Amino acid sequence: MKSTLLITACFLSSAVVFGSAAHAGSASEAVTKMSDGNAKALAAPKDPGVDKSKTSSVETKDKYDARGVVVPNAEVTLAAGVSAKIDQLPFKAGEKFRKGDLLVGFNCARQQADLRGAKASLGKVSSFYQGKKRLKARGAAGGQEVREAAADVATATATVDGLREIITLCNISAPFNGRVVERHAETFEIPATSAPILTVVDDSALELDLIVPSKWLRWVKAGSTFDFAVDELGKSYKARVARLGAKVDAVSQTIRLTGSFVTRPGTVLAGMSGTAKFAPPTN
Repeated sequence: MKSTLLITACFLSSAVVFGSAAHAGSASEAVTKMSDGNAKALAAPKDPGVDKSKTSSVETKDKYDARGVVVPNAEVTLAAGVSAKIDQLPFKAGEKFRKGDLLVGFNCARQQADLRGAKASLGKVSSFYQGKKRLKARGAAGGQEVREAAADVATATATVDGLREIITLCNISAPFNGRVVERHAETFEIPATSAPILTVVDDSALELDLIVPSKWLRWVKAGSTFDFAVDELGKSYKARVARLGAKVDAVSQTIRLTGSFVTRPGTVLAGMSGTAKFAPPTN
């Protein structure tokens, strides 16, 4: 019985020693493989597609591109200053006009009649006031009567002036050279006061509205040139930065730039979009 126990103990001891040796061998092989992998990783070249020394961004051919929109020099919606029937609306959408051209003409016969009545009332109270002044000079009228007559004259004068101002709104002339974008009313309609009639644009000097990374301020200045590729036309035009935005957006870290074409292209329209391609900075 003792012999059997001794043999069993020896067998277990040998198994433990053998298992430990096998485990040590496996660990040694794993360490060797890890060392080889690290050596290969250190020997592998760095990714050439990333250059954080200047731009902190992936190097691509489009890294100095910015999307933009063509905007007009001015866009105005003309509204009705009087509630009257539209007699004239000579320009249709897309048509050009010159500064001073009649854009909207209203039928203001009622307002003109009101003005004639107001003028008659003014003449009446003015005559009454002059009479009171003569009577006061002769002692036949008091100062209060003269003051009340003078107040009536002032009220009637204000009414006449107000009606004259309203009548000036019966015709709307073009404030600049431009084109009609949209007609919101038609002839023979009677729009409410302040209702929109026409939307017009001054496209004599188009501008480019761009939003670029604020880091570009290191090298983009007023006068910097770039090419603007218009999507709708498939053509590029020379442009320059006209002015910089007044504030950087702290959240997106961008700033608005306004550009202008070096030569005004006749085929480019307000509302077109495209890509501004800036030359890489030299330093």
